[in-house]
Amino acid sequence: MSVVASPDCTPKCRSAQHADEVVAAMTGGSEEGRLCTFLMAHCHNAATLRDGFGRTALHLAASLGKRALLEWLLDSKSADLLAKDKESGWTALHRSAFYGHIHCLMALVKHGGPLSIQDKEGLSVLDLTMKDRPAHVVFRNTDPTEVYTWGNNANFTLGHGNHESRHHPEIVDLFARTGVYIKQVVLCKFHSVFLSQTGKVFTCGHGQGGRLGHGDEQTYLVPRMVEGLLCDYVSQVAAARDHTVVLTEEGNVYTFGLNRFHQLGLNPPPAASLVPKHVSSKTLKGRYVIGVAAGRFHTVMWTHDAVYTVGLNGGQLGYLLDPNGEKCVTSPRQVSALHYKDVSISMVAASNGATVCVTVKGDVYLLADYQCKKLASKQLNIKKVLVTGGTLDHRVDPQLLNENGGEKAAILALDEAGRVFCWRSVGGALRQCRWAYGRQVFMSDIALSKSNMMFVTQEGEGFSGQWLGEYKKITDKKDPTGGVEVCGHSEAGGVYERIRLEKLPYVHRAVSITVDSKGRNFAVLQSDPKTSLYEIPTVSMSTFSDHLRVLRAEADEMDSIHDVTLQAGDRTFPAHKYILSVRSDFFRKLLFREGGQGDGGGEDWDEEEEVRRSEDASGCDLLVLEKVSAELLEQALQFVYADTCEMLTHGARPSVPRVNATNSARKPGHNQQKQNQQNQQEQLIHSLQELGLGDSLRGRSALEVYRSLPPPTHVEGDNRDKEKPKGKGPKPGKKGSKGGGGSEAGGPSPVKMLQALAKRLGLGSLSNRLEGVKFENGTVTVTAKKTGSRPKFNQKKCTYLCDVTLRAEDGKEFPCHKCVLCARLEYFNSMLGNPWIEATSCTALDMPTSSEVLQVILEYVYTDDSPTVKESLKVEFVCNVLVVADQLLIPRLKEMCEVAITENLTLKNAAELLEFASMYNADQLKLSCQQFIVLNMAALLESRALDVLSEDVLVELSSAYRRMIPAMQKRLITPYPNAPDLSGYEDRDLLSSLGPSNDTNHSCNESLLKKAKLKAKRKPRRRSDSSGGYTLSDIIHSPPPSGEKCLSSGVFFGDLGPPAKANSVESLHEVVTSDSEGSYMGVGSPRDLQSPIPLTRPETLEEKCGPPWMRTPPNTPHLRNGGPAPLASSAPEPIPVVKSSTVRQTPVVDLRIIMEMEANSMNQGATPKALDRGVM
Repeated sequence: MSVVASPDCTPKCRSAQHADEVVAAMTGGSEEGRLCTFLMAHCHNAATLRDGFGRTALHLAASLGKRALLEWLLDSKSADLLAKDKESGWTALHRSAFYGHIHCLMALVKHGGPLSIQDKEGLSVLDLTMKDRPAHVVFRNTDPTEVYTWGNNANFTLGHGNHESRHHPEIVDLFARTGVYIKQVVLCKFHSVFLSQTGKVFTCGHGQGGRLGHGDEQTYLVPRMVEGLLCDYVSQVAAARDHTVVLTEEGNVYTFGLNRFHQLGLNPPPAASLVPKHVSSKTLKGRYVIGVAAGRFHTVMWTHDAVYTVGLNGGQLGYLLDPNGEKCVTSPRQVSALHYKDVSISMVAASNGATVCVTVKGDVYLLADYQCKKLASKQLNIKKVLVTGGTLDHRVDPQLLNENGGEKAAILALDEAGRVFCWRSVGGALRQCRWAYGRQVFMSDIALSKSNMMFVTQEGEGFSGQWLGEYKKITDKKDPTGGVEVCGHSEAGGVYERIRLEKLPYVHRAVSITVDSKGRNFAVLQSDPKTSLYEIPTVSMSTFSDHLRVLRAEADEMDSIHDVTLQAGDRTFPAHKYILSVRSDFFRKLLFREGGQGDGGGEDWDEEEEVRRSEDASGCDLLVLEKVSAELLEQALQFVYADTCEMLTHGARPSVPRVNATNSARKPGHNQQKQNQQNQQEQLIHSLQELGLGDSLRGRSALEVYRSLPPPTHVEGDNRDKEKPKGKGPKPGKKGSKGGGGSEAGGPSPVKMLQALAKRLGLGSLSNRLEGVKFENGTVTVTAKKTGSRPKFNQKKCTYLCDVTLRAEDGKEFPCHKCVLCARLEYFNSMLGNPWIEATSCTALDMPTSSEVLQVILEYVYTDDSPTVKESLKVEFVCNVLVVADQLLIPRLKEMCEVAITENLTLKNAAELLEFASMYNADQLKLSCQQFIVLNMAALLESRALDVLSEDVLVELSSAYRRMIPAMQKRLITPYPNAPDLSGYEDRDLLSSLGPSNDTNHSCNESLLKKAKLKAKRKPRRRSDSSGGYTLSDIIHSPPPSGEKCLSSGVFFGDLGPPAKANSVESLHEVVTSDSEGSYMGVGSPRDLQSPIPLTRPETLEEKCGPPWMRTPPNTPHLRNGGPAPLASSAPEPIPVVKSSTVRQTPVVDLRIIMEMEANSMNQGATPKALDRGVM
């Protein structure tokens, strides 16, 4: 019984007891509708009351994953979205992210909830998701990294292909499309340099003076590889405004660009170098250069124990001005001030007006004003140092340099622990930096320009920094502005440099960052979002050989798939011309000659003597192999179809040919064969004379007459094998010839016999693999296993054997081979393997897909592989292939598509692909997308990429998120023991109570559409047979096909009832003479025909089924002898009808006469293919 009560409080209620009861009830685990009823009946302010910890009903709904209740509180009760609890300062967004309910978090975001709001510790919702990443997700410089750039892009230095500025980091599309990972980026005023992880150099921007190294001075909007360095593996690059420096792994230095100040180090100095040129100098001979740096006016190279500089000497090169007045140093020259005992250079940095050197012992030197100043000592574990600014002596180039020009020098250093130190000319000492930010951060990379700084944290976040003040004495532990105390040794003794940090958007996996000298363009290297992905789809084992093995095993003389029959001895083997031609040289030449397009059979096979042509029971070619054992032919066919046979299986006991029978089959001569044929012909004539030529033969086919003859009696020559006494052959158990081992009965080895047959049939692979096989005591022993080539077909091979054509939606036709289609796909086997109109139609079969997708399907059908899918970079195209593969039930091709899609998984398409995978049951792709989203949750939340997901998919994603994050297993809310009992409250429908909402309606429509699609996809496949499951009455009494939508394949769909077969004489005949088992019905068929006499009145029947003349059975043409007339074409045609002006019932008697005549005129097997094919 439902409880309907009004609250016992006023709209201004602030009761703490009510708040506690609301929170307790939320933890009870009741249904959302029942909770909604309780909140409405319990308190007027149930949505706004706070308990002792500051929690509201919205907080609990977000923590428990109750999305419907959460939306009801927001829409109907106007709950406060930004309300924070007292314990941590968390909002409902924080709590939904902490407990892993992503579907609730997305609902809050769609209602306007900000992801950047911070708690008491300065953590936003994105920070919580980043800290919840699994422990194995660690970002390193060695990871595959993608480059993102942003800035004003004044000189096309960002590499995006246009002049537009970027306000947020955007991936450089060229590298993403080509799969190139970048490990270093250098940004300058007029150009940019990118170094890939494979040691290749790319440049873009303005090429004046050859700074790009492409051999010209053109401007390149997107990065282009420097071809002059293709033969070298580049380990480091450096660049300044007008030139570029490259260091190879062998320690060679190359430079290119403008050489106005001799900064290229080339001798004699050219005005410019358009291509990379090697820096060869006596001072560097025999030296291994480990690093390079560049400023606008000079270049720096260093080895383990020396530093070399070259260029304009304005005081930054580390030595005095030349007394001879030489302002430029042409060849690299060693800095003598750093040349002393036990010195070891760790790293060097350069700016336009200064050079900084760091030794392994932690000594920091500044080269400026023609001096070498020691700034600090014992600064161990420094991993990176940067310098900016500096002043040059204006006297070296008065036209370019101004007196008192330049900027104050600043140095930034990073140690292994993530601490940052700085030196500024104002303070004069190396100080540790302190962050003006809400929480503690440790850096993994730094970048410096004259106006700002850039930082990357160890968790992959990106920050920009500004000098907050020159320096300040810190006396208190607490920072009044909210900064956090950073402990550590500093030479300044308690003096820190304050830097204000601002978080960079869309940076969550950063490992390196850089900026140009003026701070106008930026680049960040982020790990590939798939780096930590381990749920990778796999492709199952190939079933190609199994499909062909089943095709051979199920082949029958009466089916409609085989087109040739092989006979050896008294056994027949239905086969397929295309497979034989592709796998066997002998059959290819034989069937090629048969088609009238060539001549010649096997090279070692006398075709006239050993191959006799005939026709089997279904009208197909019959090839009688006179001197081949049935057992050996069976083994050869096994190998042709499955690439293996019993003779290649270790431990197998195959049936071997009888030696006596085999030998006797080879002894009869040509005269004896002629005598046998004559005896058979005489007996046949005698039998015909006994039957007479009266009315008994009239109307009967030759095949029926032949089968009605008594079995022929064997002549003496045929029984000579039985009468022949035992010869002097080897005794049982005696080994045969060497190399293969004899059979149990002695004589030649079956292995050798099969090997000889393989050579004659052109099966070279079988012959080679039999070299390592022995046959001893009836058992196969494999002594040396050899692997052969896997069967692989080619659609364009043996096109003269194509017997079916597929037509795509755009009209392109693909000639194919029926046997391959039926063997590989159940779809085509059901269509072409049964006597449907499609199986016998001479027209092309229309496929509901594009020619590009159909080409991929056929590529897989023939080769069991799909290079097109594997090499495709178009995700949409691969998705289309997956859809068709799912519809045609090709699971292995579907798996290949899943692998290809996963390789192209990005932050932009991950959500759409998850929705796609859920809709088409791509389970492996779905799991990969879920893990990809979980690992990159912060980035996808910030970009609002998850907004496209439906409600059901979001719920599944939440479950996957809680399952993949280990900490989620411990984050549970225990029900309160004093929770009120809600069993008496009504369980309301929250969706209807929310009222009309565009978003809700849209989401519901999407959900219903998806469910409908899934229901349609999961509908069980109806097994096709010759009758199609429809009675004759259904076809005759069906409405006329006029105005209905007809398909080219001959199937029309009406407004009522199931689809019927085409209105042709053939299809009607097939329906009449077929039973539910798919075979043609004879006299004794177990299936009884239903009487087509209508049970309703004629008036009602006319209203339902149209005029009476439509219900008149068609007239089937017959020959004079009573047999059916041959069909001129199997193309679909309307059913012939006889118009009548009077109303009369269906002539049931005539119909049964027609059925009996058709049943008696047809054999109890399949229709001969000569009739199926029509007149060719």
